[in-house]
Amino acid sequence: MPPRAALSSLGLTVPRVLVAIVSWNSSAHLREAIASVPESVPVVVVDNASSDGSAEVARKASARVIDAGVNLGFGPACNRAAREGGPSETILFLNPDAALVDGSRTLAALLAALDADPAVAAVAPRLEGDGQDRFQLRRLPSARALVREALLVDRLFPNNAGFRRDRYLDQDRRAAFDVEQPAAAALLVRRDAFEALSGFDAAFTPAWFEDVDLCARLLKSGRRIRYVPEGRATHVGGVTMQALLYRDFRPVYVRNLFRYLTRHASPGTRAAARAAALAGALLRLALLPFVRPDHPRPDAAGAHARVVRGLLGFGWRSALLKGGRSS
Repeated sequence: MPPRAALSSLGLTVPRVLVAIVSWNSSAHLREAIASVPESVPVVVVDNASSDGSAEVARKASARVIDAGVNLGFGPACNRAAREGGPSETILFLNPDAALVDGSRTLAALLAALDADPAVAAVAPRLEGDGQDRFQLRRLPSARALVREALLVDRLFPNNAGFRRDRYLDQDRRAAFDVEQPAAAALLVRRDAFEALSGFDAAFTPAWFEDVDLCARLLKSGRRIRYVPEGRATHVGGVTMQALLYRDFRPVYVRNLFRYLTRHASPGTRAAARAAALAGALLRLALLPFVRPDHPRPDAAGAHARVVRGLLGFGWRSALLKGGRSS
């Protein structure tokens, strides 16, 4: 991207915001996401080979569409949107099942938070919708949090003190504060900070934990991330996961968790997390005959068995991975 000063010298105005949306069979919600963005703000949609007409929906909604031709995955598609979407000071990564509430006011609030402190590299509006208070804001993964989740502590005791702290539920959500990892369903990032880190890491393809990794790298670089409740966005959540078999989603999610931990966690944390994840998968398999799982029993059994296989070093199996598996 040409430097802003160079563009200014040519009499060209650099947009403050570029909205980047990645679609994969997202036609049910994509129009609303695009329509929530003020008309003066450019929107680029990278379509990951959707089969439901998502690209045409985006074009009719007046977004610029980049047809990827294949499913690039979330992170690489976001990177392509940033590269090819045109110059801007910031990039708003917006999920196709999210929508800004009063787009002009929300973008103004987010930009004001960036303008107020150059050390803040990314800002997130308040997500609204079922379960978003518990979903959106998180601390970066820790050994305690991973052990609690793996061993069903958070499921059995959903308001335990550790979970409340890790999800910032002990904070007043009506006030702005710094966070470690807001969900990338709606995340405004300074372009210079994003490009300095080479964007999302393609190692997390097809999805999951690339946003956690980006936040961790932003924080390690000395930058800050801030939650700004004056900006608001709705988020349906779980749309992509609902379209996938659990036995395909779960092993990739766990694989990418450990890719994240390899980059950012101590050997002790990685060892504790691996032991807990293995115990948790075996525990879930043992409980399947006696409890009603969130997914059909055969699908859940396949998911947990694949996680065990991956954690034991026999490779990760999923239809979402190239060739159906990865090491």
